[in-house]
Amino acid sequence: MIPLAFYYIRWHYSMAIRDLFGIIGNFLWFFYEFFSIPLLLKTLFVPFHRLQETAHKGFKPSAWAEAFIVTTLMRFVGALMRIMLITIGICFIVTTFIVGTAVMVTWLLAPLMLLFLVISGVTLIGIG
Repeated sequence: MIPLAFYYIRWHYSMAIRDLFGIIGNFLWFFYEFFSIPLLLKTLFVPFHRLQETAHKGFKPSAWAEAFIVTTLMRFVGALMRIMLITIGICFIVTTFIVGTAVMVTWLLAPLMLLFLVISGVTLIGIG
């Protein structure tokens, strides 16, 4: 039984921690790629769904003003949508990092917590 405990402790504090870092890293990479934050930043002021108005040929100030207003409005809507997606993506990444850190700390302290709970239970029963 004692060699099994040593094997478990060695696994718990070596391979399992490495795998846990890999899992947390995969989640962080997934949310970074899923929300494609660099692409959203590059295309921040591109019109929403590439909707834009083109001015007609000839000198028509009203047509030019209409095209300018529509294109500006679509750029504003596009920037607003991309900023919202970037914010949501960053929230997911930060939350994943915080939860991953909490899981890592819990994983590191789990054997000590188990030992503490066993000793507390034995003491409460009155055996020790």
